Order: sequence, then structure tokens, then C-alpha cells
Amino acid sequence: MQLGYSYKLKPNQQQIAKMNSWLDMLRSQYNYLLRDRNDSYNQVKAPRLGNYCDLRSKGEACPLTCSVSKTHSVGYPWKKSQKNPRRSAYEAQSSSLPILKKERPWYKSIHSTVLQQSLRQLDVAFYKFFCMRDWLPKAKEKI
Repeated sequence: MQLGYSYKLKPNQQQIAKMNSWLDMLRSQYNYLLRDRNDSYNQVKAPRLGNYCDLRSKGEACPLTCSVSKTHSVGYPWKKSQKNPRRSAYEAQSSSLPILKKERPWYKSIHSTVLQQSLRQLDVAFYKFFCMRDWLPKAKEKI
């Protein structure tokens, strides 16, 4: 038997404004991380290495254009002193959350678990895209 409680919120105008600002910040964070993953996915799917990598014209490939981290560009991509030092995209992007709060102090008003949950939702959306052949995740729009 599942038991759940539901509460009806009756916020005042100040609380409504604060919750709306939280939603705007969460939406912008989700869209930023989604754009980062989409760019990484497109780079792996069809790498953009400039005119040097065109096989039809037999141009030379420049080694300086290769990406160090092909799965993500936000966050630190390596674990320290581990057998498998590679991090998942979720781990790398979640490691960028403290940096986000330092660079943008207004994100300190949102609890860290809420930011992590938004990132988990993005991770589940990409899991469904890759494993269940669902649609590519889309950016969230303002309601």
C-alpha cells in the first residue's frame, strides 16, 4: 500500500515572486546543461574539426583541434586515484554546481538538492534518448 500526502500551498505575493525566480533559474540551468550535452553529442556524432579533416579534399588533420573530453565540457572530467578515471556526464556536470553558486550568487537561494534533481531529470531524459530510442530532450520554455 502506498501512502502519500498532498498539501495545498497558499503563498503570498512575495513567495510567488520568489518561487517564480527559482523556476526561472532552474529552467536556465537545465537549458544550459542541455545545450552543453547537445553540443558534445553533435561533436561526437559529426566532429567539427575544420577544413583540415575533409576526406574528399584529402586535407591534413590538425591534432590541436581534437577534443579532450567528448562527452561533456562543463565540470572536471576525471576522477582522482580511481581504477576507471573517466566520469559520467552527470558526475562531471554535478561537480560544476559549486562553481555555479560561486560565480552566480543568486543561485545560493536554491537548495543544492533541487539543482541536483534538475540535473538528474536531464540525465534520465538522455538515458531515454540513448537506450529507449526516445526523442532528443528539448529546452524548457517559460510557462
